[in-house]
Parts: sequence; structure tokens; C-alpha cells
Amino acid sequence: MNSQQSPGNVPPHWQERLQQMSPEERERFVQNDERFRSLPPDQQAQIRQRFQEWKQLSPEQKEKLNKTAETLSKLTPEQRQSIRTQLLPQWRQMTPERRQDLKHRLSSLNGLSDAERSQRLNDPSFYQGLSPQEHGVLKQLGEMKLNPGGAE
Repeated sequence: MNSQQSPGNVPPHWQERLQQMSPEERERFVQNDERFRSLPPDQQAQIRQRFQEWKQLSPEQKEKLNKTAETLSKLTPEQRQSIRTQLLPQWRQMTPERRQDLKHRLSSLNGLSDAERSQRLNDPSFYQGLSPQEHGVLKQLGEMKLNPGGAE
């Protein structure tokens, strides 16, 4: 795979282009796309629903999601699998208050150099008051440079 294509041979920046299309243009595109047509009807409906949800987001929310998508695209397949199978389920089990605490700690890493980030992630005081599970989630998210902002 060359650096200009993402997994599945999707052209670069395909998501942004689809999001910028009018609903009519997007519908025409997905109806002409063989991969989309080969998806089960429930997955097609889910994709259409996500486009509707995207349309209702504020510009700030869209920007944050685009940054997260960009960060995720830089991860290895193994890291993305770990997020799906381990981190996300653990994140969802936390109370909103605990997730907010982790988000706050992760946001404190923004703007740090790699060396500063590493130092903070290896400082026991950064994890003070966290359970071992929360500590593990925070450390992994910090190392992958992820901040789940709106992830619930």
C-alpha cells in the first residue's frame, strides 16, 4: 500500500470529500460505489445515519473528530485492534466522571514534546488517584497520542 492510500484502497481524504458533498451527491456516489452496494443493508443504513449525524455537528466538533481520525490513521493495525477490543470497552465501562478525569489528564499532554510527554506518562504522580485499570487506559491513550474528547 502506498502512502497516498488508506486501507481498503480508499483514496486519500475520501472521508472529508464525502462529508463536503451535498446529500444528493453523496447518495449518487454511494449508489455507484461497488463496495458500498456490497454491504449488508443494515451497514448501509448505519453509514447514512453517520452522515446525518455529521451534518448536525458544530465546526469545532467536526475538527476534533477529523484530528482523531488523522491520529488513528497513523496507528498500526495492531494498535487500532487494541483500541477496539481493549481500550474502548474499558473506557465505556467507566463512569462519565472518571472519563472526564482521564480526558482532563490527556489534555494536559497536548503541546508537549515527545520527551516531555514520555516524562509525564512515566511520572507516578500523573496517575495519582486512578485505579489500575484507569492507569492502564490513560497510559495507552497517552502513548498513542489519543484524546477521546467526545468518545462515550
